[in-house]
Amino acid sequence: MSFHHALSSILQRHTLAAFIVSSGAALLTGCGGSSSSTVGGAETVSINVPFTAMAGDTEITCQEDIPSLGSHATTVRFADFRFYVHDIKLITDEGQEIAVVMDASEPGQNAQVALLDFRDTLGCSEGTAANPNYKNSVSATVSLSPELVIAKVRFTLGVPATLNHAPPSSAEEPLRDPGLASGMSWGWQNGYKFTGLDVEPVAGVSRPGNPSWSSLKWSAHLGNTGCTYDRQALEQGADQECPSNNRPTITLSLGGRQLGKDAAIKIDYAQLVSDSDLSTDEAYASGCMSKADDPECESIFIKFGLPWGSVEAAEQAVFSIIEQQL
Repeated sequence: MSFHHALSSILQRHTLAAFIVSSGAALLTGCGGSSSSTVGGAETVSINVPFTAMAGDTEITCQEDIPSLGSHATTVRFADFRFYVHDIKLITDEGQEIAVVMDASEPGQNAQVALLDFRDTLGCSEGTAANPNYKNSVSATVSLSPELVIAKVRFTLGVPATLNHAPPSSAEEPLRDPGLASGMSWGWQNGYKFTGLDVEPVAGVSRPGNPSWSSLKWSAHLGNTGCTYDRQALEQGADQECPSNNRPTITLSLGGRQLGKDAAIKIDYAQLVSDSDLSTDEAYASGCMSKADDPECESIFIKFGLPWGSVEAAEQAVFSIIEQQL
């Protein structure tokens, strides 16, 4: 069977159909030949899972002011916009979960985790040179049987626990610091920032009642907290104990769309901060850095679908499936 014949057959039989490549030029592309193989009736196909970063209807870019964000309609400029994802799965209309296997040879990801990087310029607020590490999709393979109907996609935000507390200086990319994880590590015992979402409000950040305090940035950083560790034990491979996992699992209905053909996964910063005042900060670091009693974290955690104190987890409001045309 030729590549094009195999591709046509796959497109006809799966509602998943195809995932767009980052160039937007082809579907289900393969490297070095065929994009699929057949084992026991199931076909293994190469895919790209596309993400898009928005603030409402505005695409997130560096060097651009975005007005009216948050509860006090603050104008901001993005300083960083990165996040880790892992454990991607496709879910059939009967609830069967099908694991997506990440391609470890692709930049910005290994076999277990990918770093999505939406900074279109290097350093974002620091310069105008193009960012060579820009990444808005996850390259992978998946094994599908012809009779399956794919209804949902699921992924987990963050770095897997088994990788989160190893020394970043010797870690495999995209976890190496210095490297792709520069600015995404909290120190190797404490793990990584799962989300590095930073904005610079045009008038800065102030603290009510403390005129001597100010900050240039307002941050939304998820990560493990409450961790207890013994450095020697960690160096010998022991697991870190972190009572606050802070890794939301996101499940999205495709709504009859074909992810990558006419749909992509959207992260909406405007939704994330809709109840947050980006011009002020009440306590601790500016914004939310996952500290258990940081008042700025309550709304951020709720929006991500995480529990906060006595508030139980509810449906997340940050990620969605949006229409995307080729």
